[in-house]
Amino acid sequence: MKPKISPQDYRNILEALELSNISMVDSSFRLRDENISKSLSIEIAEKFTFEQKDNVLTVSYSYKLHAQSAEMAEPAISITAKYSVKYAVTKDVIVTKDFMIVFSDLTVSMLLWAYFREYVNNSVYRMGMPPLVLGLKKK
Repeated sequence: MKPKISPQDYRNILEALELSNISMVDSSFRLRDENISKSLSIEIAEKFTFEQKDNVLTVSYSYKLHAQSAEMAEPAISITAKYSVKYAVTKDVIVTKDFMIVFSDLTVSMLLWAYFREYVNNSVYRMGMPPLVLGLKKK
């Protein structure tokens, strides 16, 4: 479902937000040696939640990566990361769900992608696997 927010309403809310903090709040990685094969397909899922409390907007954003062989029931590599992104709300605005759908897709996911790419690369390296460099995210 396409969000229903006008460009002017989007701009009004966007102008009220100032990035104040990014932190990784949870993460995990798992290697299942028995499921390693020469051909693994990679799937990445993303989701977000948000809360506006007084003059702070907190966005929780999660990535889940699975590298899996078509022949296996379980992924060979699983990596998850959850980030908390805080914005100061500098004007009297209410951050709506429609705004957040667009903002999360265009801004938050792009902002955090570099952090997730680095985390995946380091995690796979620590597993003793060949490098896995995720491509640039394009919208």
